[in-house]
Parts: sequence; structure tokens; C-alpha cells
Amino acid sequence: MDQAALTKALQEHQASEPHGGGFGSYIHDIVYGANDGIVTTFAIVSGVNGADLSPSVVVIMGLANVLADGLSMGLGNFLSSRSKRDNYRRIFKEEQQEIIDIPEIEREEIREIYRKKGFSGTDLETVTSVITADKKVWVDTMMREEHGLTPEDTEHAGLHGLVTFCAFVVFGMIPIAPYLLPVSAGNRFVVTIAATGIALLVVGLLRSYVTRERMLRGPLEILFIGMVCAIAAYGVGVMLRGFVGVAL
Repeated sequence: MDQAALTKALQEHQASEPHGGGFGSYIHDIVYGANDGIVTTFAIVSGVNGADLSPSVVVIMGLANVLADGLSMGLGNFLSSRSKRDNYRRIFKEEQQEIIDIPEIEREEIREIYRKKGFSGTDLETVTSVITADKKVWVDTMMREEHGLTPEDTEHAGLHGLVTFCAFVVFGMIPIAPYLLPVSAGNRFVVTIAATGIALLVVGLLRSYVTRERMLRGPLEILFIGMVCAIAAYGVGVMLRGFVGVAL
């Protein structure tokens, strides 16, 4: 294959994104926010039904949870991403200074890294010389190989927080939707269970689609965890009704 054909094939390969969808870098935020939004809100609905409280309590507590918890998770993810960025910058500056202060030791670290990768002899010296000839490449290599850090991991802190918040709100509204829509009182909880189960499976399928792993087991894991939390919340509601005598 000539160079032109190889370049074209490479561009097509990159455009196809075979290693995950375009939102792959945000899949953790989506799954994290969506799963927590569904589970915590459904737990509230289950607990309220277990305690046999008024449907209005579901709406009030559910909406309060969606807004407050969603903001908390979104801001928490934002601050966590900011902390990662600050840590990256600190270590980056330290590596830059070490290259200035102790270049031979830092050069030997590069040599040792690539020796462990299987390089030896002339090839090892060549790759070491090429990397250490450019200080930025040198530092970037140290960050990636020694510390396991890349700039991409610390970018867009605000967007990561926003994605988490939106996922929490959108999916967190599902368990309380039957209490806001014209659904008969006797069927609300049943509809909520069905809608929540479907939503949990969708989140699991989304995660599996992006990661290309555990296409069946992944969704079932998320569904199982959600159901366990809901059963626990329902049980607590029943206990409160029986021992505390809650009546609203």
C-alpha cells in the first residue's frame, strides 16, 4: 500500500471511531448521573409507597431530590475534575523542574521505561535521544508513562459536571413521572416500577454499547443494583409505617 492510500485508510479508520462513540469520554458522567438519578429517586418513591404516604409526598420529595442531588453530583464531578487538573499541573511543573535540575536521572528514567517495553541496544538509545531532545515531549512522556496522566483526562471540567447533572435530572424524573402524568392512582407504582426497570436497562445498554463489553451482563448488573436499593427503601417505608406510625 502506497503512502497516499495508507493515509486515506488511516483517516477512514479514525473517522469510524472503532474504539467507542464520540461521547465515550463522557460515558462515565452519563452512567454515573443517570444511574444515581434513577436509583435515588426510585428509592424515594418506593419508600413513600412502603410507608403508604400521600402521592403528593412522592412529587415533593422526588422533585427536591432531582434538583438538589443533581446539583450536588454535577458540582461534585466538576470539583473532582478541577482537582485532577490542578494535580496534573502540579506534577507537570515538578517534572519540568526535575528535567532542568537532574536531567541525567530523568533521562535514565526514560531509558528504563522503554527498556521495560522491550527496547534494547541502539533502538533503546535512539528512542531515548529522540524523546529527550524535545522537553515538551519529554515531560509529556514522563506524565503518561510514570504517572499515568494525560491532558485529556483533565479537560472540560465544567462540561463533565453539566453532563452529570443533566443525566441525573433526565433519568431521575422517570420514577416520578407517573405521579405527574394522568396515570390512575392504583397503577402509578406499577408503572413506575416498569419505567424504572426499562430506564436502568437503557443505561446499562448505553454503557455496554460504548465500552463494547458485557452487552448482556452489564445492563442486568445495573438493573439488579437498582432493584436491591428499591426493595431496601420499600422495606424501610413499611417498617416506618408499622413501628413509627407515619401518616401524611
